[in-house]
Amino acid sequence: MDARDIGAEPGSAKTPRGVSRLLAATGRGAVRYRRAVLSLAAMVTLLCALAGYDVAARLVSGGFVPESAPSAQALRAMEDFGGGAPGFVLLARAEGGVDTPGARRAGERLVSRLLADSRVSGVDSYWTGAVRGGRPAPPRTDVTDASALTWALRTPDGHTAVALVRLRGGAGEVRAAVDRLLPDVTGDQGPLKVGVTGQAAALRDLESQSERDLRTAELLAAPAVLLLLLWAFGSLWAALLPLAVGAVAVAGALAVLRALTEVTDVSVFALNLTTAVGLAMAVDYSLFLVARYREERAGGAPHDDALHRMMITGGRTVVVSAAVVGAALTGLLLFPLYFLRSLAWAGLAVVALAAAASLLLVPAALACLGERRAGTDWFARRRLRGAPEDGRWYRLATTAMRRPLVVTVGVVLILAALALPFQRAVFGLSDERVLPATAPVATTARALQAELPSVAASSLDVVLPHWRADGSPERLAALDDYARRLSALPGANGVRTVTGLYASGRPLLSCPARPGDPAMSRATCADLAGRHRAAAGTWVAVSGPVAAYGPASTRLAHAVRETGAPAGPRLAGPAAELADIKTALAQRLPYAAVLVTLCTLALLALFTRSLFLPVKALLMNLLSLTATAGGMVWIFQEGHLRFLTGDFTVTGTTDLLTPMVAVCLAFGLSMDYEVLLLSRIGEAHARTRDTVRATAAGLQAAAPLFTASAGVVIAVLLALAAADITVIKLIGVTVALSLLIDALLIRPLLVPAVMALAGPVNWWLPKGIRRRSPAPAARPLAPVKPTAEAAAEPTAGPATRVGGRR
Repeated sequence: MDARDIGAEPGSAKTPRGVSRLLAATGRGAVRYRRAVLSLAAMVTLLCALAGYDVAARLVSGGFVPESAPSAQALRAMEDFGGGAPGFVLLARAEGGVDTPGARRAGERLVSRLLADSRVSGVDSYWTGAVRGGRPAPPRTDVTDASALTWALRTPDGHTAVALVRLRGGAGEVRAAVDRLLPDVTGDQGPLKVGVTGQAAALRDLESQSERDLRTAELLAAPAVLLLLLWAFGSLWAALLPLAVGAVAVAGALAVLRALTEVTDVSVFALNLTTAVGLAMAVDYSLFLVARYREERAGGAPHDDALHRMMITGGRTVVVSAAVVGAALTGLLLFPLYFLRSLAWAGLAVVALAAAASLLLVPAALACLGERRAGTDWFARRRLRGAPEDGRWYRLATTAMRRPLVVTVGVVLILAALALPFQRAVFGLSDERVLPATAPVATTARALQAELPSVAASSLDVVLPHWRADGSPERLAALDDYARRLSALPGANGVRTVTGLYASGRPLLSCPARPGDPAMSRATCADLAGRHRAAAGTWVAVSGPVAAYGPASTRLAHAVRETGAPAGPRLAGPAAELADIKTALAQRLPYAAVLVTLCTLALLALFTRSLFLPVKALLMNLLSLTATAGGMVWIFQEGHLRFLTGDFTVTGTTDLLTPMVAVCLAFGLSMDYEVLLLSRIGEAHARTRDTVRATAAGLQAAAPLFTASAGVVIAVLLALAAADITVIKLIGVTVALSLLIDALLIRPLLVPAVMALAGPVNWWLPKGIRRRSPAPAARPLAPVKPTAEAAAEPTAGPATRVGGRR
């Protein structure tokens, strides 16, 4: 892309080159074949909708842990042992007690139904003990030593027992197994009343509840969105344009996601991102183009000329905006998590399609509407009151530029204060507590923690690969010493392995018994040996704190990894997964940041013909996002403003990955508005050569557009605050907060103040680059009546009289 293409002034008399030439040709083709373009777009949308109609059923809820991470390798090895964290937990209650003959028979039948499913790798239940998948459930006639200790599966009063169900396969296969099993093994099972909790069950409820919440949010937001679109576009026909563009973009992106599911796993969150970004970009791009068309018509340009100029000016803004947002999303492709890669592919597809659809459909639709209906604006009188210098955004900008240093320092201090809570962020991953407190999975989880805290406790599974405690005294002694040291670590509630059960650095039961150590029965020794030895090596199970993703569990995982082992250990379990995710993000984040920064700077430098303005734009967005992150921690981690956001469970941690969805949305929208503002400021500066006046005029021209767009998006986002799932609330409230900060502080105050402070530096380019990139001409394409904005602005004048009247 040549600087002459992007940096050329729209009003240049020279023949447009490169991008401008392509935009002009696209506009002419769309206008000439307008009915064919609209018909073809409708057909393509229908075909894409049919191709992607079942995409939701093919999306998965995993993708958080890199496949090459040690915890993922350990989890695959755990299938040989039939152990590891359970996919879900069944909590069974019986009024007469779980040891009655009827309750025992019901429990054994329950386990048999579970084991009949090919995706069940094993079940640990009070009635049958540990049973591997593919084997019948044997009746349990005695209570072994283990049942009275850390891994007891029955409450002391005998009225409640549990079954831990372990699943094998990928995320999609696990989800299908959960859908098959849960209806048959929950509810009334003879004398047992069975509830369910656990990660797989929570994810299933999370997906179904999020779908209901999104539908509710759409119904709540629809009236406000329609009214705001009607106000922004000024007529019913024009207000339908962004909906049409959004439909094309979203349908096409869903077809792309459906194709991707054939070759890789795609996260269910990609669907939510597609809808949100598709609507936002469709509104932005359509509004940019329609507003530019009406400005040209108001300036006296004929209908066809106005469409032509709309494509060269507004189309150029759309292309650069899509390229900048796409560059930001490309950084997510560098992370080895298909959760983030799914978001990147979904965002790239919907942004590209929204830009292409707007550049084709808007000129074609305006051409079909004709001069009268295309230019209709029912609210024009309320929007245009006198010259631009009389506009409130113009006056606000000039006020900020009279005391630029004071305004800059004041706004930066406000943003820094908003960002302060971010230093208290404690990152974790979501569990059943993101569901409504009344959700069955959440209520069962609380009951399990209250009645059987040892079962509810988080677990760390340590695999010693290719190292078997095969009965030799040396190996058994080494394993015994390792288990003692693990059980003495802070946060470890107990350890279980081939050599027995341990707590607080000493054996509770030994196998084989040593002098002075409590002995374990022969049957329990055989059971432990069969469970903790396999072809993959030796398994050591460590019971930890109740909060699987809490700070105590994280510290325990680090301590276990640092403890000397008989062989190189691999850890599986929630805390180990969290540590591996943090490591993966930390390793790739610098590369992603460099890629996004360089691409964004290069695109904005070509667009603005400046080196300072791109750096300023990135710093502004960084300040905005940091302040937004601080507000997110203050609201959701620390539990403030719940009377506004709706009630949710305060966990004391911030989800590590969900905020990245919010940050992607916020960054993309902010850069979109920044490109629009820089475009208008650059055009005004080419006419006046006065930075202060150009900044005020640019803000006056751009602010109504990005505030209208932000109003539509905020209406949708605030409807998400009514969701019952915390992560949906977090996304909606966080992005809405970012847009408010952007609209109230960054664009109208900080940007003008910094532009005034920088002065000529705003437009500085090295001499060599400036010689190769000729200065834009100010002549129009054809002799037309000057626009209202141009007529209101003098071509020259001292900057000190910006706020005055001439």
